[in-house]
Amino acid sequence: MAIEDIGLVGINVRMWRHLAVLYPTPGSSWRKFAFVLPVTAMNLMQFVYLLRMWGDLPAFILNMFFFSAIFNALMRTWLVIIKRGQFEEFLDQLSTLFHSILDSTDEWGRGILRRAEQEARNLAILNLSASFLDIVGALVSPLFREERAHPFGVALPGVSMTSSPIYEVIYLAQLPTPLLLSMMYMPFVSLFAGLAIFGKAMLQLLVHRLAQIGGAEQPEEERLQRLASCVAYHTQVMRYVWQLNTLVANIVAVEAIIFGSIICSLLFCLNIITSPTQVISIVMYILTMLYVLFTYYNRANEICIENNRVAEAVYNVPWYEAGTRFRKTLLIFLMQTQHPLEIRVGNVYPMTLAMFQSLLNASYSYFTMLRGVTGK
Repeated sequence: MAIEDIGLVGINVRMWRHLAVLYPTPGSSWRKFAFVLPVTAMNLMQFVYLLRMWGDLPAFILNMFFFSAIFNALMRTWLVIIKRGQFEEFLDQLSTLFHSILDSTDEWGRGILRRAEQEARNLAILNLSASFLDIVGALVSPLFREERAHPFGVALPGVSMTSSPIYEVIYLAQLPTPLLLSMMYMPFVSLFAGLAIFGKAMLQLLVHRLAQIGGAEQPEEERLQRLASCVAYHTQVMRYVWQLNTLVANIVAVEAIIFGSIICSLLFCLNIITSPTQVISIVMYILTMLYVLFTYYNRANEICIENNRVAEAVYNVPWYEAGTRFRKTLLIFLMQTQHPLEIRVGNVYPMTLAMFQSLLNASYSYFTMLRGVTGK
């Protein structure tokens, strides 16, 4: 079974392989540049446009959101391209762990795996569909404005972007953006979620295996073998989560800053604009940011919760009916499970729902401060 056939990551890896972001071949390497460089050029033109909009605060904030969102999508994609070897190595490890469960005789474990695959696949489809429709909404919104405007404000020095035929050419050039940006923005979110879902599934399987360690009716040697197998498997899970954290820690830290700033700015913009169309658009953009953040932090939080359940399962093993060697091994294992198993923002703060709430509180605090300073 190829990595694309694993439902946890299949949709995202299949897109990235087609675009040569992952697993490029000599004949397909050019695709990643054809995919990324036009969006990079548009992002630079957005920055020039921002400089022109400095005096118009609502327009500046709205276009800052588009600039930041596209910059974030580019940052994610460039990260995968630059760290391609590490991502491919990690996906190979995922494939090995996945097949070790799939090829086992544990029907309960295979059931957990099938449910995890279905959950990750549904999430990837939902993310791509929502992102596509969101960007289509941004694409058609200029048609309802009185003045000429591009879906994503762009500018070039010395060029009037609203005069014909330049306006029409730029507008047509932005028509593929729903497809391009959806394929650039959401696969990273869905991939992260799929990898976290698999980490959760492995911890659930470990809890199930610990529950199979019985009392006095099981031979001592069999209990020791089962416990040793659980210890080895927990070590594999720890290595898996640690490597996932190494891949994403810095990018989620930067995104926490970007998303927090965007939410704060959009709340302020919502406070000063009067156009119903813009109000609807801003509410939709805020909900998009909240959804992406929640997807990250909720999936990472589930790993922390399942790790706590592993510690409880170790504690509930009937050690009092076993020999001294078993008890010592179990005690060492219990101490090992006390270490937090988590993904950390910038290797500093754990990605939990409590952290998600703190981030939202900080964004709202900065918004109220900004509103108080400006008197809006």
